[in-house]
Amino acid sequence: METEALERPADLTIWRTAPASAPLAQPERFSTLREAINAAAGALSDPAKQPWIITEEGEILSPNWIRTYLN
Repeated sequence: METEALERPADLTIWRTAPASAPLAQPERFSTLREAINAAAGALSDPAKQPWIITEEGEILSPNWIRTYLN
């Protein structure tokens, strides 16, 4: 991933692995991908949450990608 991509906007959606009665996930817009990754890091500590990021370029970053990036 390009370093410049970390400074572009990104959307974070946190999906819940709970039953269908849970509210639908709503994407949240961050001014930088770096901010979205930091917000996703908090969700990764909860096994019932699955953070997914879509970059400004349309690249989809899975929970596993986020974990790998943070490590």
